[in-house]
Amino acid sequence: MSQENVEIVRAAFDAYLRGEIDEVLRLCDENIVVTQAPEVPGVSAQQHGHAGVLEAFAIWPEQWDDFHAEIERVIAHPGDYVVVATRQRGRGRQSGVEVTMEFTFAFTVRGGKIAEWRIFVQQDQALEAVGLRE
Repeated sequence: MSQENVEIVRAAFDAYLRGEIDEVLRLCDENIVVTQAPEVPGVSAQQHGHAGVLEAFAIWPEQWDDFHAEIERVIAHPGDYVVVATRQRGRGRQSGVEVTMEFTFAFTVRGGKIAEWRIFVQQDQALEAVGLRE
């Protein structure tokens, strides 16, 4: 994995956390494919392009008050992949219940842009998807 790929993915995460969605989109390929975790009910399996990124962003946080995500770990891969483990927290908008979840993302970076973003509920699933095992 090149350090440049890691920096692109970190910049996208940082921009997202600051609410700078235009900056996130600038770092994404126009034909990006977002693949949702199959365990998450009621969402389309994939979203496409910049509109798909916006759709993916809206899926999760809109269900929560005080939604917060933080990077716990960036996992090196010697190819085009960057794997990022996160912890996400929020309080259910309808239930008021505090929830903490871990999601891991596998990004493919090509030509200096994020070309693919795959979402996993377990870190080992993401690692296996990119050919890594811990």
